[in-house]
Amino acid sequence: MTVKEMVLLGLILFFALFARLFRLNYPNQMYFDEVYHVPSSMLLSEGDFQTPFDPEQASYDGKHTADWLHPPLAKYLQAGSMALLGKTPLAWRLPSVGFGLISMLTFYFLLRLLGQNFFFRQLSAEDRKNSAVNLALLGTFLFSLDGLFLVMSRLAMNDVFALAWVLLAVLIYVWRLARGRSIYLLLVGVMLGLALATKWSAWWLIVVLLLHELGRCRFLAKVPFIFFAMFVTPLFIYLLSYLPALLGGVSLADFWTLQKTILLSQLNNPNTHLYSSDPLTWPLNWRPVWFFVAPRDFLPTGFVANIYALANPLLGLYGLAALLLAFMTIFARGRMTPAREMVYLLLTLYLANLLPWIFFKRPLFLHHYLLATPFLLMLVAYFAFQLLSQITDQNARRAWFFNFLFWPFLVFVIFYPHWVALPVPESFVNAVYFWWGNWR
Repeated sequence: MTVKEMVLLGLILFFALFARLFRLNYPNQMYFDEVYHVPSSMLLSEGDFQTPFDPEQASYDGKHTADWLHPPLAKYLQAGSMALLGKTPLAWRLPSVGFGLISMLTFYFLLRLLGQNFFFRQLSAEDRKNSAVNLALLGTFLFSLDGLFLVMSRLAMNDVFALAWVLLAVLIYVWRLARGRSIYLLLVGVMLGLALATKWSAWWLIVVLLLHELGRCRFLAKVPFIFFAMFVTPLFIYLLSYLPALLGGVSLADFWTLQKTILLSQLNNPNTHLYSSDPLTWPLNWRPVWFFVAPRDFLPTGFVANIYALANPLLGLYGLAALLLAFMTIFARGRMTPAREMVYLLLTLYLANLLPWIFFKRPLFLHHYLLATPFLLMLVAYFAFQLLSQITDQNARRAWFFNFLFWPFLVFVIFYPHWVALPVPESFVNAVYFWWGNWR
């Protein structure tokens, strides 16, 4: 990495870190699904490896129900943070901030790898490297401006942890495609296992990458190894994540009962929620989720403060345009170039983290869209870079690049209070944040 690259990447990461650490301890109580995840992590930090895995008595203090619905890996990390720093909002949210930055860094190197080995393969070595770096910086900056990603990496849930493991798995898999060494598939399987031990939605990525690898396989003798690396290994890591519970007194019968209970609850939950939404509306940013409302007694007169899980509206429009271009690229006539192959892979990964939710009969929310978001933003960055690079006039090209980045940044600045519960005049909230009725 050059000094210029490190400085620019460092500035993006510093910006993202500041946006996440600012007022991270507010609110100073659990909010949204922290009321499930944090009590479970508190129990684990106290050495209780039974209650958080028992759907019948999973309560921390008689008031807060501990989360048993999700695998335990993220909760172990949150419990470790609380064991070191105390049971404070800062302690239970800091791991999410850390994994948010890991996600961004992985996103950067994944996009850089895609650029250098696939998207710009036709260029000379020097131009290929420069284009890959610029593409990665462009995409990572856009990723840092996404409001949904920001909100989910500021509270103690498991989504941003799953995001980090998923991106690491894809990074290693793309590295395997670039280098051609099958041994990397074992490491892919480990990362997929860590993702699965964090959230069950990792299964969809396991299936997609396994089928993609089997489709590329030309030798039948390699199939057992592929299956072992990309299916058995993740399953083993998943089972290993429950080892503390088994050693802590949970029986095998209770473990299997828990797995069946999780499955039934995920597939068919009759509950309803005011802020639930249909998965096909998520790319439209149609219905955000109201995470927190600050008590008015502690705010200046005429001010409100909320936390909404809402994507950056302008990035949402960029994403819709990128989807259209991706489908046009896939179905265009001509040979399958390395660039088209990677567009196909990114589009597949995006759809794999979106479409399966359609079949779930339970309340679903915009934050379930988080795992799909980075793959769409990679497509946004790639198509924008390709289109803007075709502008021959250097000054005009710089102006277009500036505008392409400036306006999402401005939207980020405007909506930032809406994502972190900064007090804002209610008239401004109604005119800007709630100008679309479904955003209220």
